[in-house]
This record gives sequence, structure tokens and C-alpha cells, in this order.
Amino acid sequence: MQKIDNIVQGGNVLISGNEVPTIATRYVRTNVSAANGSTIILGGLVEETKQKNYQGFPYLSRIPLVGSLFRATSSGKTRTELIVLMCPQVTLTKLDAYRLRQKWEDTTHFGPELDQNECPDCPKVESGKQINLPPPDIPAAKDMN
Repeated sequence: MQKIDNIVQGGNVLISGNEVPTIATRYVRTNVSAANGSTIILGGLVEETKQKNYQGFPYLSRIPLVGSLFRATSSGKTRTELIVLMCPQVTLTKLDAYRLRQKWEDTTHFGPELDQNECPDCPKVESGKQINLPPPDIPAAKDMN
């Protein structure tokens, strides 16, 4: 599910003497089927905003025919679109899940430093050391028969 919250311009409400902003919330829920490792694109939350501003000298800017000489008009348009890209990986055992998680942790980094060697939070790989593995998947006793 995708969710976007926006503050509505000029939509403030007075509650118990406090001005509280109005929040517009939009949701999108999607069900998809995809092959293991394929990329899924989820999108569709699009917002377009148009603005028009007038500036000018009071009274003079409102005179018919010559008022445009005393005012300026500016307009703008903004478009925002939320797109989510997902690449699902299906794992059957805890060991597969652990290896996949390690692979993504070692190659993905979202922070101010782009080089993982400079990041104090990223795991460091020391040569010659055995990495700790999770316990193996052992079937329950009821599944052994």
C-alpha cells in the first residue's frame, strides 16, 4: 500500500483557539504477481499544482486598459509522481534469506557517504574470518513421517 499526506494550503481549521492544518491523504493498494527476481513498478499517485500570482500597485493595477502597465502576473505548474520499484526475491530456507540479506546489506547503502568503506555503520569484511550463519532449517517432527 502506498500513502501520501499533503498539507492543504489555506485549509487551516481553528480548534480550541489553535490553528490546525488540514491534511489530505491519498492511498493506493495493489496486488501483483511476478516471477522471482523480476522488477515490479508501482505508480499512479500523481499530483499537479498550478499557481497564479498577481503583484502590482493598489488601485492603479485595476484600471481597465492601462492597469496591466502597473502589475505583474506570474504563473507556475508543479507535477509530482510517486513511483515505487520492487524486485522481490523468494527464499525457501533461513540460510537463503540470510545470504540474500547479507548480499543486499553489502551492496546497498542509503546515507550521506557513497563509499561503504568510509561509513562507520556499514559492515566491514575482514579477510580470513568465517561469517556467522543462522541455524539450519530443521523440519518439525510432525513433518518427518
